[in-house]
Amino acid sequence: MISQGGPQRYISGTEAYEQLPVFIDDLKVERVLFLHGHKSLAAAQPYLPSFGDGVEVVNVLFDGECTYQEIKRIQEIAFSRKIQMVVALGGGKVLDTAKSVTTSTSMYLVLIPTLASNCAPWSALSVHYKENGEHLDHKVYKETANLMLLNPEVIIHSPVKYFVAGIADTLAKFYESQLIFEKLSEEEYTVALEISRQMALECKETLLSQAISAVEDMKAGRVTHTWRKVAETIIVTAGTVGGWGDMFARSTGAHAVHDALTLFPQTVDLLHGEKVGYGILVQLAIEKKFAEIKKLLPFYHKLGIPTNLAELHLANLSECDLDKIADASAAEGTTMMLIPLLINTTTVKKAILQVEEIEKEIQ
Repeated sequence: MISQGGPQRYISGTEAYEQLPVFIDDLKVERVLFLHGHKSLAAAQPYLPSFGDGVEVVNVLFDGECTYQEIKRIQEIAFSRKIQMVVALGGGKVLDTAKSVTTSTSMYLVLIPTLASNCAPWSALSVHYKENGEHLDHKVYKETANLMLLNPEVIIHSPVKYFVAGIADTLAKFYESQLIFEKLSEEEYTVALEISRQMALECKETLLSQAISAVEDMKAGRVTHTWRKVAETIIVTAGTVGGWGDMFARSTGAHAVHDALTLFPQTVDLLHGEKVGYGILVQLAIEKKFAEIKKLLPFYHKLGIPTNLAELHLANLSECDLDKIADASAAEGTTMMLIPLLINTTTVKKAILQVEEIEKEIQ
């Protein structure tokens, strides 16, 4: 097991961005690649300072997907311009792309999230996709970001649906690791795993008790203590679960279902966390924790997290397509195989149908 923390330095606050030129100057950096999207730049622009006198800034517009083609394109720009630091501004796919660009190089990495939609700003891994949005793979890196800057005033005004997706994605930290932790013997527990398990529990308890209030605060544009705690739970606490727990606390069943759902073009407009949230329900059905599903459904309904195939834009799936989801979820080498249970295509298909039936009962 290999554990590693998050960014080497994390700064949170309304004046967090002011530390960027100081950081650049302290490291004697003269050439910066600034990776961002249109929307992320517009959101952060009022708070962004100059990168510093004499600093050459190469602006690169992100193409929207974390693909190996996009990574190669940006690397070629970085190498040709002799870039010393990459500053990535935006959501998880922008940040994951930057991590892939800088890994195994001498370039410094600064991550500036404009959304609270996942733990990408904290984690030392990237999830890669095909150009059509289909999940491809993920890579875990030896390096973490040199600096992460979080301005709550930027994130509070981001689309609420990304925040809700982040809540669902973070809730998976508990449900995907719970059974693995329960199966470990006392001798197998290390301090790192104890930290990971405690943080996973913290994710669940914070979200189930405070997420609905935090969403209401966000809709009203209020940076309250509750909203900020939930936002940082999505980014920071969630990131520590996998960072400290490694293979015992990274993605398992819920993310395997997410990955399978990306095979269907109908789901391309759904956010990562929305599909993961549904995947939690399927994983709980696999584990026969039906009471927990019924407990979660009102929470999902209140926040608008998908709870059935119709809400995933997959109503009236053919038997063949249902088999396709189950096959992809339970295929050899998927994260589903990390769950300490005997799982196959039939198991997953049955679980999907059970979620459909429970949802009908609740309604």
